[in-house]
Amino acid sequence: MPALSEPYEAHEREGLLVAYPVAGNTQIWKGALVCVNSGGYLVPASDTSGLRFVGVAFESVDNLNGENGAKRCRVIKRGSFIYHRVGTFTQADVGTTVRAVSDNEVAKSTTHNVQVGTLLEIVDDTRLRIRIDNFVQ
Repeated sequence: MPALSEPYEAHEREGLLVAYPVAGNTQIWKGALVCVNSGGYLVPASDTSGLRFVGVAFESVDNLNGENGAKRCRVIKRGSFIYHRVGTFTQADVGTTVRAVSDNEVAKSTTHNVQVGTLLEIVDDTRLRIRIDNFVQ
């Protein structure tokens, strides 16, 4: 396709919610941190090599008995959310990057470094508020 030489309608979408095909044999729970696997299918976030973080599940989707892509799940692409923490966090950690341990847990460091957000607030002894905007693919 050549460079534009006249106005072009790019059909903008806000992009707050994007639907992804869900991997086969997979359950996605509403509110889960979610990633796409190497095949491009949605899976719950985990500390697994090859995952790319895409956001937070807007809805629960059961594809446990389906093939890859048999169902789709809408995913929230921006905002701040509360998740459980693994390891020690202090006020000095606010503003640092957190990584996925599971679809409901984050840590400062993990084996496979699946980055999911920036620490905004230490909510209590077990939970953190994170902003995902700069980490979604």
